[in-house]
Amino acid sequence: MKQNEKIDGLIIQATQAMERDGYKPGYIKKLSHVWKRLKEYLSDNNLPFGKDSLWRFLTDEYGIRQGNNFAHLKPVNKIRRRAIHILLNCEEDGRITHEKSYLPYAFNEPFATVLDRFLKERKAGRPSLATVNRDIYTLNHLSKYLQETDIKSIDSINTSTIMGFFKWLSSSKGLPTMRSASASIRLLLKYLYINGYLEKDFSAFVQPVRVRKTIPSVYSTAEINEMLESYNRASAIGIRNYAMVLIAARLGMRASDICALKFDEIHWDRNTVEFVTKKTEKYSVLPLPADVGNAIIKYLKCARPNLEDEHVFLRMETPHGALKPASMHMIVTRAFRNTGIIINPGKRHGPHALRASLATAMLNENVPLPVISETLSHSTTDATRIYLKVDIKSLRRLALEVPGLEGIWMGGVR
Repeated sequence: MKQNEKIDGLIIQATQAMERDGYKPGYIKKLSHVWKRLKEYLSDNNLPFGKDSLWRFLTDEYGIRQGNNFAHLKPVNKIRRRAIHILLNCEEDGRITHEKSYLPYAFNEPFATVLDRFLKERKAGRPSLATVNRDIYTLNHLSKYLQETDIKSIDSINTSTIMGFFKWLSSSKGLPTMRSASASIRLLLKYLYINGYLEKDFSAFVQPVRVRKTIPSVYSTAEINEMLESYNRASAIGIRNYAMVLIAARLGMRASDICALKFDEIHWDRNTVEFVTKKTEKYSVLPLPADVGNAIIKYLKCARPNLEDEHVFLRMETPHGALKPASMHMIVTRAFRNTGIIINPGKRHGPHALRASLATAMLNENVPLPVISETLSHSTTDATRIYLKVDIKSLRRLALEVPGLEGIWMGGVR
């Protein structure tokens, strides 16, 4: 009896937390089916509620093993696995998800003090958790390299040291890691120069590492609409999230520009959104469709915290303020997952995928490339040409005839 009372309590706690966070009722119902079956399984097998028992349940009932890669699971099995993790998280600390934390670090002497100060200053600027963890990951490797190459002090760092570090790092890491490391090292070198640890500013010596995806990640119009419908527009957070994502899907605005959008950039009298993009510093004028305008108005009337802040979209919890782009990425990703849309490994599932999907839809409607470039606030049309790779309609017209099989056998031409 106590066992059932414990599970029932965790289920109630999880359900209430998810309703409060704006999860769609249909999604919570899917989880409840898993929880009901779990109670029956533990009772039938006389097992206690615990991590080992819950993993045994997933394996016996659904074939989900602890070593399975979550990204490779079928959508229905992802839901089943989430259902179990939510209960475990609620038991551990009362949350439906674990609160993310900084990566561990222990820098080698004599660099530890300086690197610790650099990280403390970075955290004070309140960048995203992922950004700080990127810096920690890079500095852990840098500290190891400096020790292995017998560098005695921070002021001994020079261009040869920097080149050696990146060569050492590239021997075991890929381009995405090198790109992140180059960004972190530039910031560190600038910090060391400004604070007098280095006599020269070597930050300009570290060039950005560019990694471009060869094929954009796109979703069909039906999938985008299904994702938009997944938002619970009966809750304040759902109303806000829907308005933000609708802007990304309909206008193709970047997450950074949506999070930074201000009241004076929305011109209701002429139905336009006019702003300077964060990335390209280009002045853009976009139309304000009726559905987007209505979504923003509903958010302002029913959901926005009553604060005098120039930003349109704010955090729902204190401290109130403009959202970070990383938060919007999570908002879009969660909606895709809740909808059950299949996301293959390597396929993007954030705000940028909405931009790519809009560009592809415009290409399918024969919209000229310069118009698409202007809509997406690209600095040149060359940046827009990447979407031609997924313009199946136009590519099909260029396809060559496939030769017939006459006169061909397994060993070659007769």
